[in-house]
Amino acid sequence: MKRKILSISAILSALAVMPASVQAATTSASATAVVLTPIAISTTTNMSFGDVYADNATPGTVVLATTGSRSVTGGATTGATAGAAAVFAVTGNASATYAITLPTTDVTLVSGGNNMIVNTYVHDAGGAPALDGTGNASFNVGATLNVGAAQAPGTYTANFNVIANYN
Repeated sequence: MKRKILSISAILSALAVMPASVQAATTSASATAVVLTPIAISTTTNMSFGDVYADNATPGTVVLATTGSRSVTGGATTGATAGAAAVFAVTGNASATYAITLPTTDVTLVSGGNNMIVNTYVHDAGGAPALDGTGNASFNVGATLNVGAAQAPGTYTANFNVIANYN
């Protein structure tokens, strides 16, 4: 029995003084990164509500659909010059999905000292827009123009931001 204990002690002592390299194992792994084409967005067509007439007593709205068609409520009437939905082109990594962010607050169109509010922005790209196999896509944006009673004549303008981000 003493011999077995001595043998085991000798083995353990020998293991304790062995260099660490005899007791360790090493491997390696590779690291990769894929740099995607940056997403870009540009305006192809600016939004236009066309000619609009305001009633002297009743406010109204002009709803510009993503197709460019217009409908009215209240005292607003459309004139002969047609409207146009804004059109945006998106480029980036082929087949990638992206998100569209439209204004969520009122945008004020200004003509001199007068203004009108545009809100309720909508797009026609669906719930999960994606770039095509060549990395291109486009979508249309419509909105609602709020026309005041006896709105002053003029050309009203403002800029609004549309953002495209990869999902």
